Amino acid sequence: MSRPPADAPRKCSSQEDVSQDTLCPRVLEQASLWMARLWSDDATAAQREACLQWRQAAPEHERAWQQLQAIDVRLGALPRHAARSELFESSRQVSRRGLLQWGGLAVLLGSLGFGLPRTPQWQRQFADYATAVGETREVTLSDGTQLRLDTDTALDVRFDADQRRIRLLRGEVLVTTAEAPDVRPLSVVTRQGASYPIGTRFSVHQHDDSTRVLVYQGQVMLERHGSSQRMTLNAGQQGGMNAAGMTSPAPLDHAVLSRFQGRLVAERMRVAEVAETLARYRHGVVRCSAEVVDLRVSGVFSLEDTDRALASLADALSLEVVYRTSLWVTIQPRPGG
Repeated sequence: MSRPPADAPRKCSSQEDVSQDTLCPRVLEQASLWMARLWSDDATAAQREACLQWRQAAPEHERAWQQLQAIDVRLGALPRHAARSELFESSRQVSRRGLLQWGGLAVLLGSLGFGLPRTPQWQRQFADYATAVGETREVTLSDGTQLRLDTDTALDVRFDADQRRIRLLRGEVLVTTAEAPDVRPLSVVTRQGASYPIGTRFSVHQHDDSTRVLVYQGQVMLERHGSSQRMTLNAGQQGGMNAAGMTSPAPLDHAVLSRFQGRLVAERMRVAEVAETLARYRHGVVRCSAEVVDLRVSGVFSLEDTDRALASLADALSLEVVYRTSLWVTIQPRPGG
């Protein structure tokens, strides 16, 4: 039997046994090395035959090969928003073989269950619809449902004969259901659970460890993954889900809706909260000095021009905005103020 490439480990240890969803890193490394060799211009028939024998030697070998092949297909047909992705902007001239041999292995390993699918770059890169930091986007689905994606949002859409499913990977989306009746149930799925609307307009926010749902019209039923917990939210209510359970319905925060329109409406909001919100719509860091974090401000600030918003905040409270770079901003007391 032909051996794998000499520079690849031959098998996994018992601690690295593969499951149906997660492959052994060493098997993935072997598969990536075989693929890199066959992508080269000087690949021989003997190497191709040896690779085939390696794939046939164990089921996990073939599964690793097929998953890498699937990624290769996606790299060759990137969605339009991929041109904005930080993941590939700096490496457009790198060959496919170079991607695997020069740092690309980490990318591919991560994509197969080792953490990368939850990074912003990867999610925006391969989602059906996505927005970059500071960008919003409107989408009309095939059934007439309208979506408005907030900043740094990624989602997948899966419609079939039995259901309509929107999987929110990150960020926040405003959903306005279609007026035309459709017998297929519609759901928005996050890591914590699913939201089922009943003729409604609502928004769903995927936080790192929780989901928040706000209902503006109609009703939305929440169902938490891995439990029988359910909760119905009516118009004017908001609620959420996390690992511990569900949060009780609370009055709606109408200011959230204004963010989908490019505005931050602040009513006696702490400066720290204003800074945190603006930071979601720009690259880099927005910090507050200890002296200003608890100051409160009311007003309307632009989310489409965060520099102007920072300037307005500073004027309202006689503060100073210091730009160490465009990516490092500090809000602090104005000298002599």
